[in-house]
Amino acid sequence: MNARFNYPFWNTIALAPDGPEPLYDQIAGQIRALVVDGAIPRGMHLPPSRKLADELGVSRSTIVLAYNRLKNEGYAHGRTGAGTYIEKDLPEDMHRRIGEPSPAPQPPRQPRVLAARGNALMGLALPSERELGYDLSPLLPALDELPFGEISRSTAEYWGSEPWPQFNFSERLGLPALRQQIAKYLGEYEGVPCRPEQIAVVASTTQAFILLAQLLLDPGDGVVIEDPGYPTRTAAMVANGARILPQRVDLEGLSTDRFGPEADDARIVVASPTNQFPYGSTMSMERRLSLLAWARARNAWVIEYDYSSPIGINRQPLPSLLSLDADQRVIFIGNINRIFSPSFGLTYLVLPPDLVELFYRAKLVFSCYLPPPLQQMVADIMGRGVLAKHVRRMRLIYRERATILVDTLRQALGDRLLIPDVTAGLHLTVHALGPLDDAAVTDAARQRGIDAPALSRYRLQDKTATGFVFGFGNTAPERITPAVRRFAEIMAAA
Repeated sequence: MNARFNYPFWNTIALAPDGPEPLYDQIAGQIRALVVDGAIPRGMHLPPSRKLADELGVSRSTIVLAYNRLKNEGYAHGRTGAGTYIEKDLPEDMHRRIGEPSPAPQPPRQPRVLAARGNALMGLALPSERELGYDLSPLLPALDELPFGEISRSTAEYWGSEPWPQFNFSERLGLPALRQQIAKYLGEYEGVPCRPEQIAVVASTTQAFILLAQLLLDPGDGVVIEDPGYPTRTAAMVANGARILPQRVDLEGLSTDRFGPEADDARIVVASPTNQFPYGSTMSMERRLSLLAWARARNAWVIEYDYSSPIGINRQPLPSLLSLDADQRVIFIGNINRIFSPSFGLTYLVLPPDLVELFYRAKLVFSCYLPPPLQQMVADIMGRGVLAKHVRRMRLIYRERATILVDTLRQALGDRLLIPDVTAGLHLTVHALGPLDDAAVTDAARQRGIDAPALSRYRLQDKTATGFVFGFGNTAPERITPAVRRFAEIMAAA
């Protein structure tokens, strides 16, 4: 099918009736420039001459002359009874084919001046994007198991209700229906005490961290982060001038006993007490209380990032830091992306009451909004019990996939990797039992369709401790064992 214009290019055509060039030359020249720049795609059907003449306020003969010039110059051709079309091969292509090199981009004449935050951000190693089509990719849920019928029903009902009152920016903290459902979910399922008025909805977890950094940190303030941890959280803080204070995480999570003196003046501690990424560790009650006491003694904020606790497989849940906090210093961040899809981008915060107005103002300034149709759809499926039902169903599916992954890894690589059980989440972190270039193995595995990130790439300090992060959420059971065998072959060649 021939492509047509969805958006009229002629809005950009400016004519000078009293100029030195005839109008048809002006029109042809501007269309030619749009074609060469790619603003008008090759093969596009140009508007009928009469229509374009009406739009530009010129005679039809002027447009005919302009089209004829484009045809004569090799930029367009006519089809009998079908109109005028842009050529797929342009004269510029011929120049390149006969050896005329394309102009190389020239470096700036003077060095670029970046802020210290920009230079620091450029120095961070960021993870590759998780992609569909790879086996064993962490972070992705089972996208083919989504309740598409229920999602379709909620979406159709929303648009059928003609929801024009929501098409404004009045609900800056999120639609009331969604905030009520999130508060109910957190109270009943997660044991997190909060009121709907404390809930704020944003478009991503990284956006939540950026906003909090803007509001709670001055340049140079210290932030305690988990090491290893997810790099984009670190990047969000660095981009806002924070001084990063990485603290080692073990299989029981973050421990204040290991905090050095450099952390004493930290303004924020970022912790994932349940199913920390990438270790998958869960903090004991003793460590949770110790962290809160440490923050209280230093008047520091605690950001509790609930990475994926709803997807518990065999774990016994412990109280959240927020539910243990008596000083209103914990800010809780959660999302439903691990339940449904990262493309939802729906993240929520539970704010201390005295931060709600400040966060409202920040969202007003930075325009951090989530589309109302998505908010209403999620509120509807939560209110009808679809989310809870989906979580219960997926827990069984994920338990099966996790069991297959662990058993197959132990059979194929148990002599080279320390492979724990999976208790929560959608990933499994394994540790090398000997020296290993995990980054090289990861790169080789991607060439064979496997996405198992190197553990060293999530570390800021000790990169000698190596291993891999495997996912099982979006890999069908019948694909897990063959993928592990391919990975074992790659390991054997390393």
